[in-house]
Amino acid sequence: MKKKNPGSSVKKRKRLLTVVGSKPSDKSAPFLSACMMVKNEEKYLAACLKSIKDIVDEIIVVDTGSEDKTVEIAESFGAKIYHHPWTGDFSLHRNQTISYATGKWIFIIDADEELLFDGPTTVMKEGLKKVPANLDVGIIELKDVQKKQVVMKFNTARLFRRGTVEYQGIIHNQPQTKGGGVFIKGMYLNHYGYDLTPEEKQVKFDRTSSALHIRLEKNPKDYSCYFYLSQIHANCFEHTECVKYGEEYLKHKDELKSTGDGNFNRSIYFTVIHNYMKLGNQEKTKEWLMAGLAEVPGDIDLALSACEFGVWANNPELTVSGAKDFISLYDQFIKNPMAKLNRFIYSLRPEALAYCTMNLAIVQLKEGTKAIELFNKALTETPPQFQSGMVKMLQDSLAAENVPVHVNVSPPGEKQSPVAQRQVLTPPTNLSLPQSVGVGRY
Repeated sequence: MKKKNPGSSVKKRKRLLTVVGSKPSDKSAPFLSACMMVKNEEKYLAACLKSIKDIVDEIIVVDTGSEDKTVEIAESFGAKIYHHPWTGDFSLHRNQTISYATGKWIFIIDADEELLFDGPTTVMKEGLKKVPANLDVGIIELKDVQKKQVVMKFNTARLFRRGTVEYQGIIHNQPQTKGGGVFIKGMYLNHYGYDLTPEEKQVKFDRTSSALHIRLEKNPKDYSCYFYLSQIHANCFEHTECVKYGEEYLKHKDELKSTGDGNFNRSIYFTVIHNYMKLGNQEKTKEWLMAGLAEVPGDIDLALSACEFGVWANNPELTVSGAKDFISLYDQFIKNPMAKLNRFIYSLRPEALAYCTMNLAIVQLKEGTKAIELFNKALTETPPQFQSGMVKMLQDSLAAENVPVHVNVSPPGEKQSPVAQRQVLTPPTNLSLPQSVGVGRY
C-alpha cells in the first residue's frame, strides 16, 4: 500500500515529533510494529522482511527516494509504505517511521539486518509482555557480520513502548528515552551493512566522511565526529588517519564525559591501540594501552590487547595478566549478556579465546620448563636418601594434572639424567584480528 506525503519542513518536523511522543490508547491496537527507513535497499531487504514477517503485526516502511526494486519488495511483504524525500537527516526519517506505527511496541530494524532466534520465535513478544510497566525499552544483541564471520557484538536498544522514544542526531541517530530497559534473550540481529565490495566501501566512505566534515565545520565542538572518522578510516585500513582522528577524539575525553554518561565512547582505545599495532609503533601502542587499562578496567578488548602486546614486546607478565583477564571476562559475558552493557565488543570470539589460552599456556610451559631445569640442578646436589621422595612428589603432582613425565634418578656418584625432556615453544606472531569496524550507523 503506497501513501504519498509531502516533503518534510521544520514546521512539519515539530508536528511529527508530537506524534512520535503519543502513547497508544486503543486496547485493540496491534502489539508490535516494525519500523524501517529505506533507500535503494534491494540487496538485503527481502531477507530482512522475511525474518520478521511472521513475528511482527505490521511493517512500516518510509522510503526516501528508492530507484531500485526496494518499494516493490516491501509491497510483496505487505508493508505499509510512506514516501518522504531524503533530507540528509537520519533521525528525522527514523522518527517518521515511528509516527506511522500503531503497535503498542515499536521494533526498529534496518534493511541490512536480519532477525534470528536461538530457539522459539515467540521469545520476542513473550519477553516484551514481561517488561515491567515502569520500563520502556527492550535490548537485544547485534552481531556485525563480514565475510560470514562475526567481527563485533554489542547490545542495542531496538524495542520501545510507542510514545516513549525519539531519535536524535543527523547521521548517527540515537534513541532518546527516559525509561530503563531489559535484555531479551534468545534472539539477535545480524548486520550485513559493512560486508561490502571495495567499490561499495569507497562510496560509503566518501558519503560518510563528507557528512562528518560538514558537521565539524558547522560545530567544531561536535567531537563525536572524530570518533566516527577514526572508525571509517580503520575500516579502509588507513591506519595513520585512523589514529590521527582517534587521538583528536581522546583529547576531548573529559569534555565528552562531562556532558553525560555514555557520551565518551571508550572503545576508541581499542581502535587506536589496534591500529598502532598495525603501524608497528610499539611505543604508542604501549602508551594508549596503559591509558586504556586505567580508564576502562574490565574491558575484554583491552585485555586481548594486553595479551597481544605482551607477546609482541616479550613481556610474559603482561601476556599472562591480559590472557587471564580475557578468559575471565569471556566466561562472564557468555554467561550474562547484559554484563556487556552497550559497549562495542570486537573480541568476544572463540579464536580470540584460543589465542589467549594458547599464549597463557606457552608462558606457563616455559616457566615450568625452567622450574624443572632448576629442579634437575638442585637434585644433583641433594643427598640420595631425599631424591626418590622428591621425584615421586613431582611425578604424582604432574600425573594429577594428566601431564606425563618420566624421571630417571641415577645411583649416587653417577651423572643425573634429566627429570624431563621438554620442547621449548616459541610464541607465534601477533594475532591478526579484523579492523575496528561497524561502530557507527552510517
